[in-house]
Amino acid sequence: MTLPEEVVLVDDAGNPIGTADKRSVHTSATPLHLAFSCHVYSPSGGVLVTRRALSKATWPGVWTNSFCGHPAPGESMDDAIARRARDELGITLAALEVVLPDFRYRAVDASGIVENEICPVYRAVTTDLVVPNPSEVAEYEWVDPAVLHDAAVAVPFAFSPWLGWQLEQLGRP
Repeated sequence: MTLPEEVVLVDDAGNPIGTADKRSVHTSATPLHLAFSCHVYSPSGGVLVTRRALSKATWPGVWTNSFCGHPAPGESMDDAIARRARDELGITLAALEVVLPDFRYRAVDASGIVENEICPVYRAVTTDLVVPNPSEVAEYEWVDPAVLHDAAVAVPFAFSPWLGWQLEQLGRP
């Protein structure tokens, strides 16, 4: 039997105030909770973008950053990022660094499900071959960061809203 995945609920200042089952917390009234986004680069400078699996409850089939996730209660952010990199993409990471420590967003999917997250954004490097988990990732591409930025500006509907906002804050490379 698999234990339910829990997310850390936070107050407006980002202080933990409880936990909730991930499956039940993402609704039309999603409480504020802790998450992270990670942008993975190759040693040559390409950035990994992924297209969300069509089976995902929110934003199915849209392109997004390399991966996202939620730290479990009591789990460090570094450990959570390493876990999700392994589970979602089959990779290990090096040179992990936070690039947008205060990123926060609220977005509503076409289905009415709300994402409401304090979501620091990280950058990392991998030399591993990507082996995506098909329940998470439909496809992936290594792209030039400037091309990704320009594409997200030109056709924002093809990308997750959080990726567009992150790229806007990071600026064009």
